[in-house]
Order: sequence, then structure tokens, then C-alpha cells
Amino acid sequence: MVCALLAATSDVRAQSGPADSLVPTAIEEALIEHACGALRPAGTLENEVYLACRNRQLLALRTDFGRDLKRLSPAQRRTIDSACTSLRASQGQDAYVECLTARLSSLRGRGNPVATELVASSAAAEQVALVAPSPSPTPAASGRAAVWIGTGLVAMIVVAAGGAFVVRNPKRRLGACRTCGVKLLERGDLCQPCRHEAADVLRRATAERADQARVQEDEQRRQAARDVEQQQAAVEEEARRQQREAAKEQARQEEERAQRQRDDEARQQRQVDVSAAEDEFDPYAVLGLPQGASSVDVDEAYKTVRSKFDLDLVADMGVELQEHMKRKAEAVERAYEALSTAKSRT
Repeated sequence: MVCALLAATSDVRAQSGPADSLVPTAIEEALIEHACGALRPAGTLENEVYLACRNRQLLALRTDFGRDLKRLSPAQRRTIDSACTSLRASQGQDAYVECLTARLSSLRGRGNPVATELVASSAAAEQVALVAPSPSPTPAASGRAAVWIGTGLVAMIVVAAGGAFVVRNPKRRLGACRTCGVKLLERGDLCQPCRHEAADVLRRATAERADQARVQEDEQRRQAARDVEQQQAAVEEEARRQQREAAKEQARQEEERAQRQRDDEARQQRQVDVSAAEDEFDPYAVLGLPQGASSVDVDEAYKTVRSKFDLDLVADMGVELQEHMKRKAEAVERAYEALSTAKSRT
């Protein structure tokens, strides 16, 4: 029946002309909330006093200035904009709405000639439409229109009363728990046991996350300590390696100095040996022959002694031994040449 009444009301509106929407525009909503917002604390339901205040404010705005303040003249709009627009950027939306409310109140106090003229002309037009006979509709049609208007008003009253009843009885809009399906006795989407269980789950999850964060922090600290230890070990190992390299280098240098010293001593000894050999050289003693040995004995002794001092026998031995063998071989050659020359002369 309510749908039929609403359809009838829309038919009457189509015949009598379009009406303003009952939904406030953005600027109207801001002005209404500025005036009535204190009657509804944050987080509470809409109460009757708050709804009545909203209806009064919307009616006053529409009556004085038209829907969306369209009855303001261009000059009035420019005055309000010049006074209030700068506040929006400097102080915020609330300061802008407060300034706009004060400007509209001052226009109400002085009387808004534009609004008064438009309201008067609208009322006169409605009176003429109700009193003066229309050339096209018949008396029966006029009576039917009046019936529809009355029916529409009754439907609006019924809808408003139903809305107020729902506001006064919020429990009628309570549903069931979304977890267990139990009917709820208070507003929300969870029953008390499910709320407690959800809180316990959340608490356990929070504790687990905190434990995981602590474990992760401990692991990061341990890893940082291991990294520091590894870096210190690497530094110490590098220092030890450098010490070993320095020790090896020092030992090599000492060995080279010792070798050079030995070489110098050997060279000096060879020079002494050569000088002594030149002073006390006995070819018969070198070849192991008695004085006055024959040429045949000299040749055989030379071959025997020379084979003993062959340098190929000490090719893989030390330098000092090779030098000694070389001096012996040279002495053998010298002794043989001396004896051979002496024998050829005789």
C-alpha cells in the first residue's frame, strides 16, 4: 500500500510541477551538520532531537535561500566568497562553514528580499492553482488530485513514523553472529563468546608476532657478532700471513748473505791454494810418481789420476766440491805437461 501511495504522490508531483529533493546537497549537509552535529555525539545513533534539528535546518535553508543556496544573488555570492573562501585554505573546512553560517544568518537578520519575493510568488502561484479553475481539467479531476495529495501526505507521515519507531527500537535491526549464527542481543556482528574467542586469537597472534620479532632480533644480533668475529679472525690471519712472509723474506736475505760470505771465503781460499801450489808445486807428487819415473809411468799415472778428478763425477754436487775437483784436475794437467816437457827434452 505504501508503494501505491508513493506512486500516487509522484503522479501528483508530475502534474503540479517538479519539487526539490529531500536529500540535502553538499553545502546544505555541511551547514546542517555545523548547526546540529553537537546533538549527536561521535559513535552514537541518530536520535529524535538530532533528526528534528536536521529537518528544521533544511526547511529553513530551502525557505530562505532555495535548494543549494540558488536564490542568492550574484552580488551576495561574491560577498560571501570574498569573506569565507580564504578561510578554507588557511584554517580548514570548519572555519569556512562557520563563516558561511554567519553570513547567511546576517542575511536572514536583514531580510532577504530575493528569498521573500520568490517565496511570495511561489505561494501566490500555488493559491491560484488551487482556487482558479483550470481550462483543461474537469471538476472531477481536481477532486481526484486533492485526494491523491491527501493520500501522499498520509503516506509520508506513515513512513516518518516508521523511521522514528525503528530509531526508538534499535534491537529490531540486530542480526545474527557471523561466526556461530546465534541471534545477537546487542549491536555488532559477533556474540560475546565469539568476541572473547576472537580477542584471544588476536592476543595469541600478537604474542606470536612479538616472539618471532624477538627471535629475529636475537638471530640478527648473533649474526652480527659472528660477522664481527669473522672479520677479526680474517684481520688476524692476514697479520700472521704477513709476519710469515716477512720472516721468510728475512731468512732468504740472511741465507743470501751467508752464501755470499761463503763464496767470498772460498774464493779467497782458492787464491791462497793457487799461490801455495805455485810456490810448492811438485808434478811427481801430484801424479803419485817417484822422482825419475819413465815416460810410460807418467802416461799411466796421468790417466789413472785424471779419471779420479773427472768433473762429470761431481756435476750434481755442491759448488765447493766442484771447484775442488776442478783445481785437482788442473793440477793433474799441469803436472803431466811439466813432466812430458821434461822427458821430451831428455
